This record gives sequence, C-alpha cells and structure tokens, in this order.
Amino acid sequence: MTHTLLVPGALLLEQDWETIAADFVPEPLARRLTRARRSWSELPVRCLRWAEGAAHLAWLAREFAAPGEPPVCAPYAWRASAAPGEAGAADAQIWFCEPVHFSLQAERTVLAAIDTPALAAAESAALFEEAADSARAHGATLREVSGRWYLFPAEPWDLQSTPLQAALGASVEVRLPHGEDASRWRRLLNEVQMRWHAHRVNREREERGQQLANALWLHGGGAWQALDRCRFARVHSEDPVLLGWQAAGAPCDSLNGAPTDSLTVCPQLFEAYWRRDWRTWATAWTAVNAQVQSQLDAADAGPQEQVELVACGRAGVATFELLRRHSILRSFLEPRRRPLRESLTEPAQG
Repeated sequence: MTHTLLVPGALLLEQDWETIAADFVPEPLARRLTRARRSWSELPVRCLRWAEGAAHLAWLAREFAAPGEPPVCAPYAWRASAAPGEAGAADAQIWFCEPVHFSLQAERTVLAAIDTPALAAAESAALFEEAADSARAHGATLREVSGRWYLFPAEPWDLQSTPLQAALGASVEVRLPHGEDASRWRRLLNEVQMRWHAHRVNREREERGQQLANALWLHGGGAWQALDRCRFARVHSEDPVLLGWQAAGAPCDSLNGAPTDSLTVCPQLFEAYWRRDWRTWATAWTAVNAQVQSQLDAADAGPQEQVELVACGRAGVATFELLRRHSILRSFLEPRRRPLRESLTEPAQG
C-alpha cells in the first residue's frame, strides 16, 4: 500500500532561489527530502499546452484517467457537489465559469483569483444574477452549487481552454478559450464584463480599494463519462473534481481486487507559489511538514505501507520515496545525499 502526498507548487526554478531564506523547510522534512530516492518526470509537450505553471493538474489527470486534454473536470465536480436530483442529463456538457480579476499591466493582461478580499456571499449572488441573465440571452444556463459556478450550453461548444490554476498569474491573451465556438464565448464574456463594470458591487469595491470582479474564466468543460478505476481507495481532498473522478471509476471486480492506495493533497503552497510570494511560500512548509509527519505516523501501523511525496512545479514533478520511522536512526548516520536546493529545484526545460 502506498500513501501519496501531492504538493502543488513545491518546486522552484533556479532563479527563484535568490529570494528564498535558508532553512525554510522544517528539519525533519528537510532530512527526509535530501536523503530520499528522487525521480523526476517532465510533462509531455501535449500537456504543457494546458498545464504549464501547474504540473500537478497533469499528474492528477493521468492518475485518475480523466478524459481529454485538457481534462474534463466540471461535470465530475458538478456530480460530486450537486444534490442527487440536480445532476442533470448524463450527456450534458458542463463548464466551470468562474468570476476572476483581469489586471491590466503595461504590456499584458494578467489573470488573478478574486481574494483581496474574496467576494462576500451577497456580492457573489448579485453578480451571479447579472451573469446568469446574460447567459440565458446567449443560449446557456449558469448555475451555482457549493460556491462554484457552472455553465450549461444549450448545445455543446467546441472549445479548448486552460485550467484556472494553470492560468493564474499568466497573460490572458494566450490562454483565452479557442476553437470553433470561441466567438460565442467572447460575446457572452464581453456582455458580462460590461454589465459588471457598472454594477454597484464593483463600484463599492472600487471605493474601498478592493479587487474587482471583472471577468469570467471558462474551463474544464465536457460531458461526464465513466472512468477506469484509479489506484486510490481514499482521496483526502476537498476538491470536488478529484472526488468526482474517483466516484466515476469502474466498480471493483473479483479478479483485480479493490484499490488500496491513498492520496492526500497538500494545497498550502500553491497560492503563494503562483503569486511568487516566496516569504509566505516558505512559511507554508510548516503545514506541509505536519501533514507529512501525520501520514508517516499512520503508515507505521502497517509493515507493507510506503509513503511518497510528489512535489510539483511548472513543467514536471519530482517523486520522493520517504524514509519510514524505523529508518530514522539510519538517516541520522547517513551523509546528506544532496542539498535541499537541489532536491527542490525544477530542471530547466529543453
């Protein structure tokens, strides 16, 4: 049995280290990372088109055998979150359609999440009604469940999009949805932007010096389909996409047996990572260390249990086979196999 801890935003580029304070990883975890067997896997070129900047998305899509590139996410999240009677038609196309902030900079427009501060419930509801009215006029239905917005086109749209996490902090111009129906989406987006520009929610946020909700990000679209069974019997994450992918896996059979592995997603680093807020990023390793130690403690209950940490960067992942508790004494006696900086540096592409 293998317990996998996935850590998005854990690997840095060489040039980023100049702004990182030394000894930011707590010593117990640093010891394990520098002595662990480390393997590196770079994303295939086809995945870089949509996952560069958030390599963990490609790793997850592969592990859960998610369909499409970029993978279909929204219908699985919808099924995992919606009430049983609201799942909708099995073949309906569903997209994430999420409010975001477009920041106009000198030579580009940059995408950011709305979190300074996040939209209050009343603000979100008011903007949702405006966007839903525009969606109806363009032959689509906008729905909300568990705080996320989903778009249901009356007919399937032929679009390729970039996952929100891979687009954060990046230029919008090269990541906008494209395809045969791109113009239909742009017309809807432009109308929503105009309505939101004059909306009292944004006027009041601007008066308070707060981030505006001035765009929508469409991504993760497609129709639900059953998936191959993944290797994870347990998924420790609040992400409805992962829970939906897991639930869509084929049922167990007597020949292949039930999956036994577990997956724990450690999200603490990623926001600071895409924002390049390295002080906050370094501090967040304390929470990652606690999660790793908890998993190692639990794994000691079984002699056949293994723990691996999958550290993700922009274009690839590094997998560390962590030492178990019974190996701690040996780890103190062994010299460091590599510096921490080498362990957590993402190789240059190409």
